[in-house]
Amino acid sequence: MADGSKMNLIQMQKYFEDRINSIRTLSDLELSLNDYKSLGTKLKSLTFFTGSENNISEIMLSVVVYSTYSLIYWDGKTGIDDIFNIVLSDSQYLERLHLKLFEDAFYEYGLNNYGYDYGDLKDRCIRLIARHAGVPDDEKEKYFDLISRYLECRDVAEMEDEIFDALPYKTKFIFSQLDKASRLCMFMDSRNLIYDVLHGEMSRTDLLKAFPDTSISLIDHCIYWAEKQKINMTS
Repeated sequence: MADGSKMNLIQMQKYFEDRINSIRTLSDLELSLNDYKSLGTKLKSLTFFTGSENNISEIMLSVVVYSTYSLIYWDGKTGIDDIFNIVLSDSQYLERLHLKLFEDAFYEYGLNNYGYDYGDLKDRCIRLIARHAGVPDDEKEKYFDLISRYLECRDVAEMEDEIFDALPYKTKFIFSQLDKASRLCMFMDSRNLIYDVLHGEMSRTDLLKAFPDTSISLIDHCIYWAEKQKINMTS
């Protein structure tokens, strides 16, 4: 995006709204670290998070984006509750209200909710941003290296714990916010994606159709990673 420090919150919200139809996951926005920090500064300067839900709903997409990128740029210290403090209130009533607005933003903007319509409300919100955060860009190559070791594994479910334990640092934190079934689904999709990309029989368009729940960014990075593998094998 254009320099976020030069945009006000309404302009950033409008930018996200304009981009929403061209992405699959919020990580596809590819918000820079500086823009993420700028967005956080603007959100944290607001004073109405203890009051009007109307004001909050107007910029809830920005809150969702910021929460998602708080996982992507996780500092190794901040806990999941600290990440959610931006939408939580000391009031139990307002906390639930804000979290419901948070969850509803995924429906309002047509973002994939991955069927997370069960369990505790806060847990659903956490799973949503974790799924949309996925694998941070700076750990994607390590992630592909890891998953590629299991291309011949017939039963990934048996290896799920082993794969999870070996995940890169931030990716492991993100995946720890997901339920076991979601992690397994992502591992399976990633393994199948890597297999198809390495065999080189599918175009990018075909891959996007074949893996509708996989972020565009992950697919593009996988294509680039596979090209590097081929170069390394021939050099």
